[in-house]
Amino acid sequence: MSTNLIQLLTRFDGGRPTQTVIDVLKQAVADHGEVTDADRRRAAALTGLPEAATHGVSTYYDDLTQPRGRRHVRVCTGTACWAATGSDAHVGAAEAGLGVGLGCRSADGAVSLAETVCLGFCHAGPAFRDGDTVAAGPGALERILAGAPHQAVEPEWESTLDEPILIRPGDCSGLRHALATLTPEQLLVEVRGATLRGRGGAGFPAGQKWEFVARNPAPPTEKFIVVNGDEGDPGSYIDKYLMEKNPALLLEGMTLAGYAVGAARGFVYTRSEYPRAKPALDAAIARAVAAGELGDDILGSGFSFHVEVREGAGSYVVGEETALLASLQGLRGTVSARPPFPAEKGYRGLPTVVNNVETLCNVPFIARHGAAAYAAISPGATPGSKLICLNERFARPGVYEVRFGVTLRSICDGLGGGLRDGHTIKALQIGGPLGGILPGALLDTAFDFDALAAEGCMLGHGGIVAFDETTDMRALARHLLRFGAHESCGKCFPCRIGLTRAWELVEGDAPVDRAQLEELLETLEVASLCAHGGGMPAPIRSLIRHWPQELGVA
Repeated sequence: MSTNLIQLLTRFDGGRPTQTVIDVLKQAVADHGEVTDADRRRAAALTGLPEAATHGVSTYYDDLTQPRGRRHVRVCTGTACWAATGSDAHVGAAEAGLGVGLGCRSADGAVSLAETVCLGFCHAGPAFRDGDTVAAGPGALERILAGAPHQAVEPEWESTLDEPILIRPGDCSGLRHALATLTPEQLLVEVRGATLRGRGGAGFPAGQKWEFVARNPAPPTEKFIVVNGDEGDPGSYIDKYLMEKNPALLLEGMTLAGYAVGAARGFVYTRSEYPRAKPALDAAIARAVAAGELGDDILGSGFSFHVEVREGAGSYVVGEETALLASLQGLRGTVSARPPFPAEKGYRGLPTVVNNVETLCNVPFIARHGAAAYAAISPGATPGSKLICLNERFARPGVYEVRFGVTLRSICDGLGGGLRDGHTIKALQIGGPLGGILPGALLDTAFDFDALAAEGCMLGHGGIVAFDETTDMRALARHLLRFGAHESCGKCFPCRIGLTRAWELVEGDAPVDRAQLEELLETLEVASLCAHGGGMPAPIRSLIRHWPQELGVA
């Protein structure tokens, strides 16, 4: 992100929370369905940013670039919704039924249709959103076209642990115990000793991030805890579940992080695709403040911590931590080169811990029971537990809490009940669109970081998308590369150009030049600025390895 723009923002508002460019432009879209030049000038005046910067923001985010009619319908084009039908047929059906093209608004302004990835109803796809109502599954589109949508049912959930860590009510017991018996330094030792690996994709040890910030001598008002709630991986709805169903646990976890590193403020960045997340978190914050569990002098300890929730505007790459920090400040959500890392220069150029939702939801257990108890949950594997989610193809889709090291077969056939309607698993994509694709013949692979990496896959968020035996793997490659090209932030040319070129190579049915495709994938992997371009080759390499004839590279 631009250091000059950050300095300008800070100078303009003195470092206090204020309306961002995104806030102003989102309100303009809500008022009159699009962003005009007058809106851009107004945003510049209110935020102190140049008009060029506000123009850049207005042309970046999906929520700001797709025109909005009086009735605004969104269709999910995520991988789980694609897998539900094996194609994008539901998109064409929505266009035909509403009489408007994707990304367009009718001439009379009555209705508009937009693309979105993803709505977090992967257990019941394909999914559509009409206003703030999400309809999903068989008959959903027909109900929308009839003007009578109803809210889709939330997923089932279950823990396989004797004492759940994540699928349990947040009761503030970890925070109470830490404030009463542990110094910040002792809490940090427990988190490091627990080897809590980040649950957002990379698996970086959370305690190591915290230690970088804790060592910084900056005062508490100049350190921040930022929660990455931008769960953009199509097929994952784990963080949605936690933010909407168990927000108290998340607030407890981030407050403990603030206590350990000496930070006084935190932000939760949520997705606009999850319209219920921000209201649930705001309500939970109000309850925590009223109970003395958040705000000034928490539980009489002398420690203060304040939390604010901010909502994004539609961008997959904003899930990358430097892009998220830029978006949190109202700027284009583009990636920045590292170092410096956010722990050194993050929000407003100050020391910042960035963790995803599920990572922080593990912390209350560690604070209450200690590192040894946490490690004992998954003997011989990665410490702790993991939430997974299964897509609509399974007989029993939903959210499950499991131990690390269990086999994928026990997850897919045991918890998921196999695939519905007698179908069989042809392949799994685990951890989102940057994860490799595992053939059904390898279901005895352990669900853990290293075991999956050995098969060219990743654990990632923990979303598991199954593809049945009818899936056309070349069509899947087109789907994934189209997504990758569309969601590139454009900051670096290997990703901006390379993903589009890779998509063009597999578009159509002509044989693919394997050497050319693999050379392009190598360039993406080694030269892209972030994991979006660097990670997209993984699923394509899996398809080349396991299904070369279907991909047309044999």
